[in-house]
Amino acid sequence: MSFRRLILAAALTAGLSSVAQAQCDRRFTLNNQSGTTISQFYFGSSAQRAWGADQLGSNVLPNGRSVRYETRHSGRNDFKVVWANGQTAELMNIDICATSEIVATPRGIVAR
Repeated sequence: MSFRRLILAAALTAGLSSVAQAQCDRRFTLNNQSGTTISQFYFGSSAQRAWGADQLGSNVLPNGRSVRYETRHSGRNDFKVVWANGQTAELMNIDICATSEIVATPRGIVAR
C-alpha cells in the first residue's frame, strides 16, 4: 500500500470513528419506580474509579418521577442510586449509546 493510500485509509477510519461517536445519544432518563425517594444519584465513565458529585445535588427524586441527564462519556458508564432510607444499588458497565433509560425498581436499578 502506498503512503498516500495509507494516509487516506487512516483519515477515513478516523472520520468513521468520529461519525460513530457523534451518532451516540448520551442522553438518558432516570425513572424512579422504586416506591421510595431517591436522595442521591451518581453516574460516569466505567473507566473512572470515583463516583464524583451527586447529580441530584440538593434535590431528591420522589417515586413516580423522572429526570433527564446527559453523560459526557459515550460508551460504557456506571450508575448508582442512594435511596432516602440509605440503601444503595449500582449498575455497572452499561453502554450508554444503547440505553435511554435507567429505572430504579424495588429490586435495584436496570437499564433499558
